[in-house]
Amino acid sequence: MKALRRTVFWQSGAVILCGLVSWVAAGSVAGISSLLGGLVCALPSMLVVLLMHLFRNQQAHPLAIFLYEFIKVSLVILGFFSVALFFKELSWLPFILSAGIVLLSHIFALASRK
Repeated sequence: MKALRRTVFWQSGAVILCGLVSWVAAGSVAGISSLLGGLVCALPSMLVVLLMHLFRNQQAHPLAIFLYEFIKVSLVILGFFSVALFFKELSWLPFILSAGIVLLSHIFALASRK
C-alpha cells in the first residue's frame, strides 16, 4: 500500500510540474491542457488507491484487482474523450506529453523506495 501512495505522490508532483512548465513555456492554454492531461491520468489512479485503502482489510482477490484496473483504464479513456470533446482550445502536445509523463512517473516512485 505504501508503494501505491508513493506512486500517487509522484503522479501528483508530475501533474503540477508539467502544468507549470507548460504554462511558463507556452502560455495559459498549454498550461491548462497540460494540467488536464495529467489529471486525466492521475485522478483514476488516486481513486484506485482510495478503493484499495477502503477495502484493505478484506482478502485481496485477483478479480478485485482486475476490476480496479479496469475501472482505472476506463476512466482514463473517458477522461481523454471528455477533454477532447469539451475543451475546444486544447493544445494537444502538452496534453499528450503531460499524460505520458504522469503515466510513466511510477518509475520514479519505484526508484525512490527505501
